Amino acid sequence: MKYERQKINNRILEFFVAQYRPGVIGIVGTNDAIGLAIRAAQKKMTAGGMASLWSHCFLFGDLRLDRRGQGNGITKSPYIFESDLDINLLKSQLSIGAQENWIGKWCGERVEHAAAIDFSLSDDEKDSVLATALQLVDDQVVYPVHELLGTWFAILMNKQWLPNPLDTPHSLYCSSFVRHCYREAGRDFLPGQVHISNTTPEDIAQAGFKAGVMSVFK
Repeated sequence: MKYERQKINNRILEFFVAQYRPGVIGIVGTNDAIGLAIRAAQKKMTAGGMASLWSHCFLFGDLRLDRRGQGNGITKSPYIFESDLDINLLKSQLSIGAQENWIGKWCGERVEHAAAIDFSLSDDEKDSVLATALQLVDDQVVYPVHELLGTWFAILMNKQWLPNPLDTPHSLYCSSFVRHCYREAGRDFLPGQVHISNTTPEDIAQAGFKAGVMSVFK
């Protein structure tokens, strides 16, 4: 069976490769239906009341060898940890929850905005973040679609500090996945402000921007 690769925006790929360090947070805004819906749901959180730039976030993991080079040559490039809802009915593909993927997944044509947030983790903190992320993948933590509705309601009611009423065990969507890994390393970047079950990509972007540790793709 022939393996088909998606068309890659090499400028975004080069940006993420340049920003790569283990445990760094990657964040993107996409223009597909799900991405636009998530961005629109966060507009009450932005300064101008416009849709957020951001719809998904992930963690940089290890550099790994693969055959993505010219003529299937061996290269080394970043892989990421994330929780995602990835459904492709045409190709009979279904991936829901914690997973490990090549960074190129978020360097395609649907990506409109990209950034990296580096909170300068210590070596021990990096190890903890990545160990937690890998454990979540191994435990097959699921992506809770219904929890997004609870977070959207919390945003509308200005009550993000309260627990998500639709929170369920063994489930984390992308931004709560990232924050959980950081909390396990003792580096919560939103202490007391937002309940982990209501953490959004916009929350993470604002935390990175306020700390002066966010590099944006241009």
